[in-house]
Amino acid sequence: MSDPQQSASGSSPVLDEALHRLSQTGPEFRGGLSNHGPMVVEALVRLGRQDDVERWVDGYLPQLAERPTASSRISEADEREALGDYRRVGDWLAYFTEQVEEVPWREVLALWWPRLLPGVAAGATHGVIRTAQAVRALADDPHNPQRRSELAAGLAYWAARYVELPGAARSQGRRSMAQALAAMPSVQIPDRGLIVEQLAPVGAAPEFATSVAALQAPAETPAALNAAFEELTRTFADVYVTYGRGNPIGLVHAVTAPTAVHSILDHLPPTVWRASYDALWHVCAALYTAYARGKPRDDAPTGPGQDPDVSVANALASGDEHAIKLAEACLRQYRATSAEVYLHAASRGMYAAG
Repeated sequence: MSDPQQSASGSSPVLDEALHRLSQTGPEFRGGLSNHGPMVVEALVRLGRQDDVERWVDGYLPQLAERPTASSRISEADEREALGDYRRVGDWLAYFTEQVEEVPWREVLALWWPRLLPGVAAGATHGVIRTAQAVRALADDPHNPQRRSELAAGLAYWAARYVELPGAARSQGRRSMAQALAAMPSVQIPDRGLIVEQLAPVGAAPEFATSVAALQAPAETPAALNAAFEELTRTFADVYVTYGRGNPIGLVHAVTAPTAVHSILDHLPPTVWRASYDALWHVCAALYTAYARGKPRDDAPTGPGQDPDVSVANALASGDEHAIKLAEACLRQYRATSAEVYLHAASRGMYAAG
């Protein structure tokens, strides 16, 4: 079985040109859909598919909205009030653009990551995913102005769509992850609406918060927290494999969000690793409760997973943003762990692609 080596983005003119083209677009389009463009092009470069970036952007750009402009300046006094106010997304873009120009970007990240973390569900987790992918691209080329601007855009989207799920996110019980998921309530969610809207009744269920908190806490050491993140991503890759056919778009984010954050732990202050784990567990558990709990499941796959080259080729053939991001996330984890479930999940990008 071949395994295409995902590369560092390094000094990649292809990535930077694509980010430049996308920089004049807004973070959402068509009434609340997230702009996946910057995330997909970064994933394609890491998959070694630079030659496909321009064509993919050509096809994606026409549907996007223009970048919003600022209407008023965000000050230290009204930061909290402006969180979650999407009407001020242009103001947040201006604010973070100014911040990353005036302050070293790692300092901006260290300051704002813990502030935004309770709202990790923002934009159906796309705020944190876009920020994390911008961080790893910028870490490969720390003085790159285009990537610095993309980090500002990711943070701005996260801040503008900031939303907290009800219930304490901190794990503090004795249950394994499998036991905690088995105890999640069955909740009726709206048939239509954005993902965050569908998660509202999940977060409001008292049994949900209890089950989230019942998860056994990891030891607060780098090795233990790395292992905890790997268990989190592996568990939800398996959830996607067995339940993804029923609601692929909802469940794909329970794989791509924790994987994106896991990929940048070394670029975050160690003091936020535990809180990051708990926040990702919280939102992934909500996605599970909404889209998998009590739903029909597929049989667990047997045998080796699909060749990574085939999964990447299929994702590219579909052109679907979720399929491409899922392939990159799963193959990243497969290379690190050799767990076959990631190959099985990557092969099911077709679910998200319809």
